[in-house]
Formats: sequence, C-alpha cells, structure tokens
Amino acid sequence: MSSMSESPVPDGTADWLFSRLPDEVIDSFSPEQRAALYHAAKSPTWRRYPVNIRLSIPALTHRYFLTVVSGRERRNPDRIHRERAVNPIGTFGNMLFLMGVGALFYVMAVLALLAAASIVEF
Repeated sequence: MSSMSESPVPDGTADWLFSRLPDEVIDSFSPEQRAALYHAAKSPTWRRYPVNIRLSIPALTHRYFLTVVSGRERRNPDRIHRERAVNPIGTFGNMLFLMGVGALFYVMAVLALLAAASIVEF
C-alpha cells in the first residue's frame, strides 16, 4: 500500500479518503493532485466555533449522537438555501426533538419552582 508519509499534507485530515482508494489509483496521483485531494477532503472547521458540544448518548441497543454548533454565520446565502432544501427543519424527527427539549425545559422549571417554594415559606 502507498505510504501516507509521502503525502504533501502530513496532518492526516483526509487519510480516510486515501484508505478507500486502490493503491494503483493513489500511486497515479501527482504530489499536486494529492495536495488538492487533502485540501478538498480536510476536516470541517467546526472546532473554531464558540459553542461546540458533541455528545454520544447510549440507548438500549444503539448509540445516538447530538451535536450543537453555534457561532457567527460564515456560509454564503446560496449554500444556506441549498442546505435548507436538503435538510429541512420541519421533519418529524426534528419536531419530536424540539418537543422533547421543550418538555424537559418545562419539567426543570416546575422542579425549580417546587424547590424554591419548599425553601421559601410564604
């Protein structure tokens, strides 16, 4: 197999891409083509956002993930429109999630009020 140490970009951000390609294809790339592939497939820059929460939640037989990323919008309007068409907000799963978060918020608020009422006598 071709050595990734020969790669013009040593940070390893796109090693997964090269691991999926046949050796003869990798060997046919020039150093410039390898650099272009690494640049195109490098990891997203999510780690630079001020809020970046990633959780893996175990369930009975599966694990689920939750990612919350927040910060200044950096995408251009065309990309936002394309992504909204592919990933609409109004899906059943999204609505179920939002209702669950809302219910959790209200339960926490009621518990906080009950705790405050038991501490402070009127």
